[in-house]
Amino acid sequence: MRKSVVSCLLVLSIALTSVALAACGAPPASPASSGESSGQAVEQKAFAPSLDTATKGSLSVVGKYDNFEALEAEFDKFNEIYPNVELSYTKIDDYNNLVAAALSSSNAPDIYFAQDFMLESDSYDALFQHAENLADPALGLDLSCVRPSLLCKDKAGACPMVPVFSSMSGILVNEDLFKKEGIAIPTSYTELLAACDAFNKAGYPTPILAHNVASSYGNLVGDLMYGDAAKNPEMVKKLNAYDSGAGEYMRPVLEKVDDMMKRGCINLGVCNKLEDGYNALILRFFEGDVPMALCSADTASGTAKRESQSDAFGAKPFTYAFYPIPLTDEGVSLVDKPSVQFAVNKESKNLDIANEFMRFLVNTQELNDIARAKHLPTVTQDLAYDGMYAPFSKVDPARIIATHEVGLSDDATIQYRVAAYRVANGESSIDEAIAGFGTYTL
Repeated sequence: MRKSVVSCLLVLSIALTSVALAACGAPPASPASSGESSGQAVEQKAFAPSLDTATKGSLSVVGKYDNFEALEAEFDKFNEIYPNVELSYTKIDDYNNLVAAALSSSNAPDIYFAQDFMLESDSYDALFQHAENLADPALGLDLSCVRPSLLCKDKAGACPMVPVFSSMSGILVNEDLFKKEGIAIPTSYTELLAACDAFNKAGYPTPILAHNVASSYGNLVGDLMYGDAAKNPEMVKKLNAYDSGAGEYMRPVLEKVDDMMKRGCINLGVCNKLEDGYNALILRFFEGDVPMALCSADTASGTAKRESQSDAFGAKPFTYAFYPIPLTDEGVSLVDKPSVQFAVNKESKNLDIANEFMRFLVNTQELNDIARAKHLPTVTQDLAYDGMYAPFSKVDPARIIATHEVGLSDDATIQYRVAAYRVANGESSIDEAIAGFGTYTL
């Protein structure tokens, strides 16, 4: 029995109206190191029920999504095994501030959203006090199918949450245009520059389409920023503390941005016509005359739903996929970031059912299915499962960077993004942008 709730919990909202949780400051986003193979699936045994399939009970999941059809599809499949379990998903408004109080209420959820940055902030200690260690062998969860770069652990080495979706930065590639012009899809920075030059000479409006707003420059500089930081813990420490002179760490990244702009990789005249928001970028890409579009996987996930909204794509469809953007000649990288993650309330009144559902969900097939339904990258090691994201399955495992391990704060990454924006738009020289480190906000 599935019961879907897509509005905020009214009872919970009323009960929590008077609860004032301390608002957190900009919590440190956690970034990181290399993981294992990004493209090899781990074989698992088929799910076998561990409870009596006639078990009666309920399971509630809370999160911040307005709706979660992909999860509800998993509810339906779970109900085929356990038909007498009522499952529901509920959105909580102002989730980050209210979820801890929800867990302490009489109507506490069984499973709830958690994020890696929350582990780094004392503001969320109460949230994780309720979290079960999902790596406990007694629970029977097989975490081997999840990319190691996505598994977050707390200071005690426990795994309080398991990723359901992941995200990454890259480029949407119109593969048909590359074939038409006889240009190889680039796998190195030298090849990227050559491809951009060739498309410019062929008269295309811009080789790379991008949102020209500071927040979007994280998609361009992220691989370099996290790649440098992953090799240098001292650098992370100084950047997070806004140490005097720490802005110098941005120089190689800003030089790369400056080089790309001078070589005509991104035509700001075209990009500035985009409205803010990923809808405009996707629809412009679907016009079919742009070889590449810089974005995150969260944006790329919106392409399927918008194919029917584009008259140009409907009249002349083309093949496309999401690729890593090559910013060095050492090979492409996968900056791997968990998106939605599930934690289990260890005080749940339905703990056996909650753990059984997690055992069901944390499986290569189910995690691939829920990602496919949301059109997001899977969290499993089977990145090739979806042709849209299959190019990332070819990334050298040594070049996978786990964002939650690097330790760069969100404030530090903002300095890079704004500095890159200023350099790209000619508002600051590289030296001036470096000098402004520590002063930038979005």
